[in-house]
Amino acid sequence: MADLAARPRLRDSVIVQADGGTLLFLCLADRTVKKFTCDEFVKDVVGLLDGTRTIDEIGALACGGGRNARARVTEVVEILAGERLLSHSAAPEREFRLLGEARAEFYDRQLRLLQDFCDEGLSPETSGAGLQRRLGNSTAVVCGIGGLGGWVALALATAGVGRIRVCDFDRVEASNLTRQVLFRTADLGSSKVAAAAVRLREANPFIEVEAVDRRISGAGDLADVVAGADIVVNAADLPTPNDMAAWVSEACWPDIPHIMGTGYAYHIGVLGTSIIPGRTACWSCVRAETFADHGRDGMETVVGRREKAGAMGALSGLVGNIVAWEAIRILTGLEPALGDRWSEVDFWPLEIRSRAVPQRPDCPTCGR
Repeated sequence: MADLAARPRLRDSVIVQADGGTLLFLCLADRTVKKFTCDEFVKDVVGLLDGTRTIDEIGALACGGGRNARARVTEVVEILAGERLLSHSAAPEREFRLLGEARAEFYDRQLRLLQDFCDEGLSPETSGAGLQRRLGNSTAVVCGIGGLGGWVALALATAGVGRIRVCDFDRVEASNLTRQVLFRTADLGSSKVAAAAVRLREANPFIEVEAVDRRISGAGDLADVVAGADIVVNAADLPTPNDMAAWVSEACWPDIPHIMGTGYAYHIGVLGTSIIPGRTACWSCVRAETFADHGRDGMETVVGRREKAGAMGALSGLVGNIVAWEAIRILTGLEPALGDRWSEVDFWPLEIRSRAVPQRPDCPTCGR
């Protein structure tokens, strides 16, 4: 039953149009359309669902309400609630302001998106402010702050992840500037993590940024880097992508969610996989599933991986922002999209291709 003391409110992502005795609810969130037959009373009720009135007040204002107005309004509200057309918050902006006026203004558009996720039932939170608090209380680590990691870190920073730790050992070079979004010509020769930390703090004054200038040569080098993290994104590829992935995964296991195998070159972007310990396949499962493809595990390398590969800022940004979105989903408790699969995006047709990666019951790392 509807709460008669509540102040029902349509979701901001819903547009309502009328044609005679028909109401169309256009759901911008998922591009669905819901159609209902109605009378003038129902039209009036829908127009009054702005979160400022109780059910009794709506019944008194709707035309032809009469003695049964409360029951009729309640029926309309229950139907709309069942169709997920109503917001879980009667006054979301008031809840946003509880974050502080400055933060509410800074995150305004994002808070409205997060609110719609709550209204859609994608989170147990009822307010977008609750999801924003989760981000603000989170710690993210980005290993590798170049063409991919820079975009990831920037997206996490502007989203309001409270503490971001960036790890790299490299210096800014001229060839970095076309795709590594955090660096400027004035940064040439500077430490990447130092320059990145400055830009991230400029992008969002409400977050903390820690720079770790370090070359990684094993999982032990990452122990203090990942300590206390809620998510770790591996965007490093030296000495090799597989070495870094193995070390990051070992350092994170068995407590820290991590996104692995991400990268890009030419017209393929590797989104990789999300590993949630205890829930998804681990890095050992991924390697077991993919390493023997085409019999490569038994082959001798004649011509190896090139030192330099073709890349472009727009493409690295596409991969980096998808990976950052996955990290945000994990941090806020929304369902991750990249777990138990290996995913790549082909830039030319703009298609994401995925292959299932099952969790192996006999896996020495994550097997049950």
